[in-house]
Amino acid sequence: MKPQLTSVLLTASLTLSAPSVLAELLTEGYSDESLSNEELLSLSLEEVLTLEVTSVSRKKQRLMDSAAAVYVVTQEDIRRSGAKNIPDALRMVPGVQVAQMNSNTWSISARGFNYIFANKLLVMMDGRTIYTPLFSGVNWDIQDTLLEDIDRIEVIRGPGAALWGANAVNGVINIITKKTSDTHGSLLTLGTGSQEKLSGSYRYGGELNESADYRVYVKSFARDGLVDKAGGDANDDWHISRVGLRVDWDEIKNGALTVHGAFYDGNTRPPVRTLDTASPSMEIITDHDRKQQGGNMLAHWSQRWADNSELSAKGYYDRYENQDYRLTEIRDTLDFEVQHRFLWNETQEIIWGLGYRSSWYELSGRNFVGGRDDSPQEELFSAFIQDEIQLSPELHLTLSSRLEHHTATDYEFQPNARIAWNIDDQSTAWASVSRAVRTPAITERDLEVNGLVEIPLPPALGLPGFQRIVGNPVMKSETLTSVEAGYRHQINSVVNIDITGFFNDYRDLTSISVSDDCPAATVAEVPGVGCQMGGYYLIPSQLINGLNAKTYGLELAVDWRVHDWWRVKADISLLQVDASRKTNDDFNTVAEAQLESVSASHSASLRSIMDLPGNWSFDSWIRYMGERGDTVTATLVDDYAALDVRFARDVNPNLKLSLTGKNLFDTSRLEFTENYTGLIATEIEPSWYAQIQWNF
Repeated sequence: MKPQLTSVLLTASLTLSAPSVLAELLTEGYSDESLSNEELLSLSLEEVLTLEVTSVSRKKQRLMDSAAAVYVVTQEDIRRSGAKNIPDALRMVPGVQVAQMNSNTWSISARGFNYIFANKLLVMMDGRTIYTPLFSGVNWDIQDTLLEDIDRIEVIRGPGAALWGANAVNGVINIITKKTSDTHGSLLTLGTGSQEKLSGSYRYGGELNESADYRVYVKSFARDGLVDKAGGDANDDWHISRVGLRVDWDEIKNGALTVHGAFYDGNTRPPVRTLDTASPSMEIITDHDRKQQGGNMLAHWSQRWADNSELSAKGYYDRYENQDYRLTEIRDTLDFEVQHRFLWNETQEIIWGLGYRSSWYELSGRNFVGGRDDSPQEELFSAFIQDEIQLSPELHLTLSSRLEHHTATDYEFQPNARIAWNIDDQSTAWASVSRAVRTPAITERDLEVNGLVEIPLPPALGLPGFQRIVGNPVMKSETLTSVEAGYRHQINSVVNIDITGFFNDYRDLTSISVSDDCPAATVAEVPGVGCQMGGYYLIPSQLINGLNAKTYGLELAVDWRVHDWWRVKADISLLQVDASRKTNDDFNTVAEAQLESVSASHSASLRSIMDLPGNWSFDSWIRYMGERGDTVTATLVDDYAALDVRFARDVNPNLKLSLTGKNLFDTSRLEFTENYTGLIATEIEPSWYAQIQWNF
């Protein structure tokens, strides 16, 4: 149910008028000593702009100086928002669209193309790439850690492929956890709520010796499922447990070494809609558990020299097992990378590196999903270089490029040029032009799906119809040419503004076209209809590089310190997608319309962060997402506004209590639906969550 406009305006009014209501109380009772030193409000606007980020140039630099649309979600942002998972924390980022489909499945994209296979966003955690070559996206349900251990999340909207590689097309998300020296002692967190039934985590950190620190943690939760469109239980409960370890050795002969790993095990019951060939009709299956388990280990070494040069090497191994009703997948990934940074002369700094990645699969237990190869393997060789040139004390030009060789697409070249102009200490203007590619996923090259999409047929045929989708072994990479420009400005130590405009030109986007590929069990091929299977028809189609698109957008973020005890963060994002098809068959025509409507054209967010007397805090968050999807493909999702509120009290420096209410506007809300995987869209209900956090 959509909220009434009056409810939205009333809540915003109450949030923004709170100072007048509380002014007298705060004037009498406020003191700096009554507030926790960990509060976000202790970070001045000047300090926000001098935050160091590493994702833009593969080295530390001030946020103010970065020639990219970069946004930093801090640890205090995560804590004060009440987010219980990484996808919810990413809702704070302007230009990033987050849509939850069921209790453990999200679609997340930057600057458009937010579909079930949101495949143009590169995501990393502490240097480990968590993109999957199977569908060129991210399994968000297994990407987790202690949220309290996340130092920051750096999000680049726009291409980052010149430094980070293929699939960093629309953006880069870099999740960076705290150093072990910052997590000494014990941390116990326990919580319960209406959806998150029970969750708990424990972390302990300490010193191994004078140069080494460590931490270990365990985390587990049991989450209730969402509801179906009728308001009943969707039977998609979810629980997972994980353990992790990290050790940091610092100052080892001017070097450093980090080793960390994690292991997880859990299961869920995603409701799936599939073809019942006996009827034939579509049936919903809810009684099949999906088992997920795996782990990873990473080592990162760096060595510094007196001449301001640095050499680093990183390697990791990742194992993922997913026993789904539709497909059982086991993936192993091995990755190595070396990087060297040095001063070429007084005005130039060079960063270059080499990388290798191999992923191999075992695919089995196929139900409704077939393919040509049960043991596919991919290899990726890469080399990159970046030259940062100081043209003047205020003007910096950065040229970078990456050359990759991929199993499926041979060589790919991805250049980038960025320029930053530090107008003064409070203002920076920047611009960039980039080329990026997305390599075709294994499923796009080797896919065979029968019967997950129902196709209306003329009644005279007397049989129902279902779509057959077949991959294309000669798929090309999708390409992007992007132009961006931005401006950052701090106004009187009270307001920060960050505005970005962009134009993206996409070529050879993946689409679906009419095909004549019938399965071996076909009874008869009926011209103009499809493959008669006995009691139903399969209408064949094939994946192709069938679409081009242009997108235009504007993103504005404002950080306003209203008072010493009150801060407001707001943002708005506008997006226009214009697609054009290469062929005029029915399937590709539908794909063109779907591409233009799959992402919301406008979104907005307003966060209020208040520190109150007595170590109390009150935070509220209103966010709006525009309409997306279409009625032709039955993927229409209405626009919505959502309200989250959080009350918390620091009983003492070591004990924190909080109560969070989420999605308080709606009785239930659909955020996302699709019709290519068989997953049933479920709806989000209002929920509450109580938590106790104890440091000792």
